[in-house]
Amino acid sequence: MRGNLLKIRNFGPIGQGLSENDGFITFSKVMVFCGPQGAGKSSVAKLYSLFSWLEKALVRGDFTERYIMGYNRFVNNYCAYQNIQHYFRSDTFLHFKGNAYEMIFEQGKLTVKKNDQNMYLRPQIMYVPAERNILSVLEKAENVRALPPSLNTLMDEFTKACRELKGDLELPINNVFFRYDKLNKMSWVKSNGYSVRIQEASSGMQSLAPLFIVLRHLSQTIGVKETSKSQKEREDIRKRIDELLKDDSLDAETRQFLISQIADNSNQYLLSIVEEPEQNLYPTSQRHVVNFLLSLTSEKDNQLVLTTHSPYIINYLTLAIKAHGLLSRIPEERKAEIGRIVPVAACMDGKDVGVFELTEDGIIKELAKYDGMPSDENMLNAHLNECNELFNQLLDLEESL
Repeated sequence: MRGNLLKIRNFGPIGQGLSENDGFITFSKVMVFCGPQGAGKSSVAKLYSLFSWLEKALVRGDFTERYIMGYNRFVNNYCAYQNIQHYFRSDTFLHFKGNAYEMIFEQGKLTVKKNDQNMYLRPQIMYVPAERNILSVLEKAENVRALPPSLNTLMDEFTKACRELKGDLELPINNVFFRYDKLNKMSWVKSNGYSVRIQEASSGMQSLAPLFIVLRHLSQTIGVKETSKSQKEREDIRKRIDELLKDDSLDAETRQFLISQIADNSNQYLLSIVEEPEQNLYPTSQRHVVNFLLSLTSEKDNQLVLTTHSPYIINYLTLAIKAHGLLSRIPEERKAEIGRIVPVAACMDGKDVGVFELTEDGIIKELAKYDGMPSDENMLNAHLNECNELFNQLLDLEESL
């Protein structure tokens, strides 16, 4: 949920972490993490996904605080899901502050504490890893062994979303449509009179399809209760509710809140965590993908976390922030002019956006803002400027001949 805090020190490539705000990264509605390979962008995203899921599972009653703290399950079981179980050092320090629970990992141990406040919204968490194009390339990917667990989860959601599609679905780029043949379990992309298997499509389409189809589908399930629980799952829910009714340590308000969380199995907002949304995409296609993700996030209490190597992602996010600032000032009859530049649904308040940069020496820093927009003085733009400077050096060399 927006406002969650996460402090990371001495974990994988991350060393000192963030120096401001006592080291805590405050997660806004839209979060972007940029930096070179191996700097820890995905580490931040994976830890936030993991802690958010653990908080949800604890509130739901999947296990107790004591269970998650025992036998190093946090590292060996749950961090292994994201393949970060070997990122721990002897001095690793992690601190998550959520609305329902606070979790601290220090000196090799996890401690969990329930918060007093009951303002908790249950997220539908979807982690979209960079390896997602594998799901488009491989036939019967479900039969491939040793797929990363997060990729397996995405595959399950992709399959489910495809089965529920009705007719052709327009992808957000280049007037291309996606079609799923339910009878033969085959995926196709079609445009301008041709149709090809997704395995034969461009790498950008292969990367985009799972991302777009899964997040679009999940966004439509928010607030919809699951009705297909097994008899055992229903019995487990009844058992957890009975335990809460008999727990004399709980006050009436807390007991009622916990029971409502268990009984209501619907998710209340979508937490989308996407690695490299720009993967294999032309700049204008990246803009359409950013606008799609922002449009999803503007709904309800949805939250978006991105990792990126692309300066275009930050630039297009800046466009969305600037457009939002104009919406309140421009006459109603002229708002269509903004929509031709940035879809109105994708316009985003700069107060709801955080952009962080990770460096090769383990430091995390938040980019400054000007009029609510991310600063141009970031590492990605610096590399573009470096190219221009190198070209100038070649011109100087040419003149000296």
